[in-house]
Amino acid sequence: MYLMVPEQSTQDIPERGRGVRFEDEEIYFPRLNRLCLRSVSSVSSTILTPFVLAFPSLTHLDLSGTRCAPELLDGLAESYTIHLVSLSLGRCPRLTSESVKNILINGQCTYDLEHLSLFGDVTCPFPFEEDDVETILLEAPCITHGRLTYLDLSSHPITSSHLAACPPQPMLRSFGLSFITNLELPSIADFLLKKASNVEIITLVSTSLQLAPTAPIRQSTLAVHSTLIQQLCTLPFTLRTDPETLKRQQAATKLRVIELSPHILSALGTGAGSWRVVRSKGARGWYVDSGCGWTAESGDVGVDGVEKALFKRGLLSEHPLRKGLEALAESGGNVSTAVGWHARKMEVLHGDGLLGREDGLYGAMSFAFAG
Repeated sequence: MYLMVPEQSTQDIPERGRGVRFEDEEIYFPRLNRLCLRSVSSVSSTILTPFVLAFPSLTHLDLSGTRCAPELLDGLAESYTIHLVSLSLGRCPRLTSESVKNILINGQCTYDLEHLSLFGDVTCPFPFEEDDVETILLEAPCITHGRLTYLDLSSHPITSSHLAACPPQPMLRSFGLSFITNLELPSIADFLLKKASNVEIITLVSTSLQLAPTAPIRQSTLAVHSTLIQQLCTLPFTLRTDPETLKRQQAATKLRVIELSPHILSALGTGAGSWRVVRSKGARGWYVDSGCGWTAESGDVGVDGVEKALFKRGLLSEHPLRKGLEALAESGGNVSTAVGWHARKMEVLHGDGLLGREDGLYGAMSFAFAG
């Protein structure tokens, strides 16, 4: 944290103000807004806490995979200058349920959060208690205001009653619900249908008994199609085939990407209909609707009368977006590290946060690595 003056005679000690910082002088970085410390596990909490608090103007903070301690979250919660837009606390084993609850409910710094990752998995579950999960869902301003666009609650003790009590999330686009064995698949579908219809990406690795590793593989694949795809992603039946009618048709939700366990993706094979299996450079993989996505074409006008990209289903096989997604599916994982959905690493260079996209080693940490 501090630059120490080496031991030397008093005659060699320079005067203050010549670029040397002394032990009693704190270092601050008032103009740096975005900080990513993902997987910096070699730094102890006694050093990490004062280091992070030396950035009083943070808007993006990634502490996933660090030795972040409750004292750091308490310090962030007491700050009146930090206003976070994106926060990642995944795989931080030293955190406590009480400290996370405190910063999300009482901390002014999290009031305007748009991206929140509390990711955990089998090897490092998030230290949440069931009562605290319900309290956060009902009282945390970032959740009750419905402004979140990215939320990851993987490995939390979430039940169907929690989803039923959760406030609507109209702006949510990417939702992580992996490693929650006791959460039923119909409850997830009901939540997306009634409270979060704009969700495009959802992670369901080892979630619910139907998708658990011990479940019969045929039951798992049927559950994906019958409970999720048919109910949430299928266009309504119509006898009219004119282009204007087809353009206005919408499914019940915008769901188009489902992250699943590798053994389920293998059982799905080449997919069904327009759905294809896309694998990352590493262990992750997704079931993707190749005939669906955001496109900007001539004549596409939004509700405000302005030309813009629109969300469309049923893209023709010649459409460039569909051809690109099908090419990724056919590559069998031989893709760029930038290919994937629901990032695990925060993008800080451009400020896109957990909805950003990177390649190289950063892309592998975002989309390829399972943890």
